[in-house]
Amino acid sequence: MLNTNDWADFCLNDLFEISAGKYYYADEYESGVTPYITASAINNGIAKRINLQPDFKGNAITTGKVGCTAFYQKEAFCATSDVNIFVAKKFKMTPNIGVFITSIINFSENYKWTYGRQCRQQNSKRIIIKLPKALDENGNPLLNINSNYNPHGYVPDFQFMEDYMAIILNDNENSSIGRTLKTKNISGNQKIETSDWQEFYLHKLFDITMGNGIDSNKTTDFDPKINYVSRDSKGNGVVGFIDKMEGEETFPAGAMTVALGGSFLGSCFIQKKPFYTAQNVAVMKEKVTLSIFTKLFISSLVRHECKVKYLAFGRELNSHIRKDFTIKLPVIKDENGFVRDEEKVFSEDGYLPDWQLMESIVTDLPYGDRI
Repeated sequence: MLNTNDWADFCLNDLFEISAGKYYYADEYESGVTPYITASAINNGIAKRINLQPDFKGNAITTGKVGCTAFYQKEAFCATSDVNIFVAKKFKMTPNIGVFITSIINFSENYKWTYGRQCRQQNSKRIIIKLPKALDENGNPLLNINSNYNPHGYVPDFQFMEDYMAIILNDNENSSIGRTLKTKNISGNQKIETSDWQEFYLHKLFDITMGNGIDSNKTTDFDPKINYVSRDSKGNGVVGFIDKMEGEETFPAGAMTVALGGSFLGSCFIQKKPFYTAQNVAVMKEKVTLSIFTKLFISSLVRHECKVKYLAFGRELNSHIRKDFTIKLPVIKDENGFVRDEEKVFSEDGYLPDWQLMESIVTDLPYGDRI
């Protein structure tokens, strides 16, 4: 983990020439090869490729006004007026340095800007981010007498940024991003036949409880040891790391959680560590041992089912998840048809979930080999 305690503040206006993009009406261009950058938060901000000559050279950073989502642009491009363009001044920006600064902008700024508080060109010029500062051979801060980068004379450590990103992107490093972004599953043409899948009640597959229901204002974090899972759609649902609570049961690693209500109803995760839960979070423990791949398969179906059948504040999961919540799963068959379980453990009709098929579907997906 990076130690940022000694990093210094730098204003983006001291590092970059910052300008706004130029909007083109749809009848001014056709499909082409020039990236057209918008305020989108996905696909590197590229909404489409058009046939106009680029307005901006590559090796620049762009941010959208709405969320200040930053991207490094390698190619020359056009950009709408909802985009701010950052061109390096006073230093030579390489792709590695550009990606490093982009990640810092996203980390420190994204949560500050919305539709109601947009980050326009003048706002961008006032943004201050923390960067590593260069040191001399004695370990003291290297100072620029003209204070070109910082009022105190500090100089960004561009070499550190370059080297740090080079390590992260090095395919030969097991933990590198470059390595994790590669997959051997490249067919992308996997077709899943679902016509003979059968419906199962979720409570027949899992032991489902209502979790701890701990309010966040009753938690402390003086000596945190336990994850705290709430109704969130990010971070595996973990919103805090808290102290042990006397009288409260911790749920084991490997159990699954489901948000029963709220904006992220149906968010379903597999917990990697022991945990407590907030209000309106259900906990599912498998009745037979399942692999993480099979659980991922089921969690995606739970999410999908919630999107189409349940609604926050109108039709929430609390009264359904242990009663009539169902998902369709592949079932075991042989040459005579469906294999039936006389004890009807998982299904009133005796169907047996094909756990192995679920696992293979996930592992065969692109990047399934990287899980």
